[in-house]
Amino acid sequence: MDLPDDAQALLALPPARFAAERGAVAARLAAAGDPAAPEVRKLRRPVGLAWVLNRLARDRPREVAALLAAGDEVRAGTRRAVSGAGAGALRDAEQALRDRARGLRLEAERILAAEGRPPPATALSRVELLLRVAATGGAREVLRAGELLREPEVGGEDLSGFTVVAGGSATALRRARAATPSPRPSPPARAGGEGGVRAAPARAAREVRNDRARAREAREERQLRERQRALAAARAEAVRADRRAAQEKSRAEEAERRAGEARARAAAAKAEADRLLAKVLELQRGR
Repeated sequence: MDLPDDAQALLALPPARFAAERGAVAARLAAAGDPAAPEVRKLRRPVGLAWVLNRLARDRPREVAALLAAGDEVRAGTRRAVSGAGAGALRDAEQALRDRARGLRLEAERILAAEGRPPPATALSRVELLLRVAATGGAREVLRAGELLREPEVGGEDLSGFTVVAGGSATALRRARAATPSPRPSPPARAGGEGGVRAAPARAAREVRNDRARAREAREERQLRERQRALAAARAEAVRADRRAAQEKSRAEEAERRAGEARARAAAAKAEADRLLAKVLELQRGR
């Protein structure tokens, strides 16, 4: 966006403060004769948690840059895994991306808490997921600039925040074949001649090679699809595990809060019982 910095900073504000701040910035720009004032007045409030991601980009640019670098490693590792080169590098890259996203999640918790109330665990889990999605998808540079107007879209195959990048061996095979010129057909052999006798085995051999190539390509296509499904299933399960962990943590915190309240009530009841017992003893001594 071609806007002054104080106008771009509006995209990192919480929804409750956006409209008032936008009006103030637009009025200030208009008073200074800045032609950007009308555009600022039309600036829309970021949807959902997009403003939190924009704030992270502005407050923690180095950490966001490290997150995006980890996203690059995941994309490269995915291409290598899909092509059959091994998934070890992909697992390491995914773990690094998770670590970066969780570090920024702690900063997001501070940002949300500063707005007046502690954020729910579900909102923080959502922030972490959106960071991973942005780091491996098409919103990378918009996140880096802190100019998201809506949350990055989480698709069916990237529920964990990782997008499967095409480019496996089957795709490369098809591209190589498309780039290779087809051999020019040989002139037909005369029936009954010596050339016809020699051409028949040659044609049969070519057909066998073509059949084998088609079978190999079909096999590689199946393997590619199976790897993609396995990756998507594993990542979806990881997201579900994260959500379950967040829910269990929330339940544990609620149970701890209730236990604290129960202990406080028990202590108050004990104090009241001690007071009444002391009063009874005092009355007995006075009698």
